[in-house]
Amino acid sequence: MHSRFVPSETALVLGGGGAKGAYEIGVIDALEELGIRASSAYGTSIGALNAAMYAQGRMDEARALWDSLRLSDVVTPQSIELAEEAETVFSRPEKLLDFLSRNAQHRGIDTAPMMDVIRAQIDEERLRRSTTRFGLVVTRFPSLSMLEKHLADMAPGSVCDWLMASCSCFPAMPMMQIGGDRYLDGGFSDNVPVETAIRAGAKRIIAADIGRSRAHTRYDRRPNITYIRASWPLGGLLAFDPETSRRNRIIGRLDTLRAFGHLRGVCYAFDPIDAQTLRSRAQEFVAMLTRFEAGMKIDAPLFAPLEEELRPGADETDYFLRAVELCAKTLEIDPARIYTFSELLGAIRESLPLEQAEAMLGSLLGGRIGVLFAPPQPDRKLVLACLYHLLRQEGSFSSLAMHTLCAFPRELVCALTLREIL
Repeated sequence: MHSRFVPSETALVLGGGGAKGAYEIGVIDALEELGIRASSAYGTSIGALNAAMYAQGRMDEARALWDSLRLSDVVTPQSIELAEEAETVFSRPEKLLDFLSRNAQHRGIDTAPMMDVIRAQIDEERLRRSTTRFGLVVTRFPSLSMLEKHLADMAPGSVCDWLMASCSCFPAMPMMQIGGDRYLDGGFSDNVPVETAIRAGAKRIIAADIGRSRAHTRYDRRPNITYIRASWPLGGLLAFDPETSRRNRIIGRLDTLRAFGHLRGVCYAFDPIDAQTLRSRAQEFVAMLTRFEAGMKIDAPLFAPLEEELRPGADETDYFLRAVELCAKTLEIDPARIYTFSELLGAIRESLPLEQAEAMLGSLLGGRIGVLFAPPQPDRKLVLACLYHLLRQEGSFSSLAMHTLCAFPRELVCALTLREIL
């Protein structure tokens, strides 16, 4: 057992995010690897279902569920088209009024199959016998106030109803009526119910946030709260798909191992021992970047793109790995695995379109860097390959080129990084 996390004092908090909930199974996978067990679990929306499965000790069934779950398993065939349309509303709120007006005669997506899934996964008697406490968050209608519902406060036979209520993402899904009152998705009031766990007496909290927008920022640096935020986009709220779920579960596991210091990196996972061997190389890189920044005649801090996601107190190795990560992310290299440094370099080499960049080199000589960033949408892979190719051939950028590149510090940092590592 990790010395900081005594089971009787530890709470697991799982946020809402629909189909992205597979990520939270990956979080639990990592906690089990680390020997960390919570004595209470709280959740919102799909996080409430995952928390209930965790509390009743049925994680093998939970993994099997997420490995097979499809949209057709959670909505009726007649609602699939409406569900796909609703997905655009979740990502583009400006379409909400149009969606409501065109579907006013309907109650929303028919989620009767989702209730069947919940009933199949939740054994209420087993949950009530469990030593792991459980609670969830729903939103009252019409007041839109938060209601914390603990298992002990749920009437016998009502647990599945409360879970469905917490998942009722209105207006795409109908509200849930329980005992004469109506309830909406708990995400309308608190999508990651950290404070529910605090009020319940938890001393240590592990929270997973899979929402489109970050639910909390004030808990990022609390010494007793490990707040895990998805490092990559996880897909749509209704994008239930086994392949995506498997990917998201891997990312959840890696993000958690990284959060507990068992891996290095921000959005890619590096073996920590392998990363430590890079220390002298990282020191040289940071010194080079400092010199380059100091020599620039235009104020464009090169360290800013690296520091956007780095934790306070990051060392030179963290900065170096972050710069390599930015290159890998631009080149769309798969994040769902653990890399050695040499393996990631190999993937970067293979992904750079160098032949295409070489063909463009003539138009870039003399500082005509601006053509790379011309609208409508620059090809970021090609931009990076061209800048790297130009640096390799010319040794530096012209003054004219630097005037352009100062507006694109991320691309400039990536080009300088590639020159150092390839």
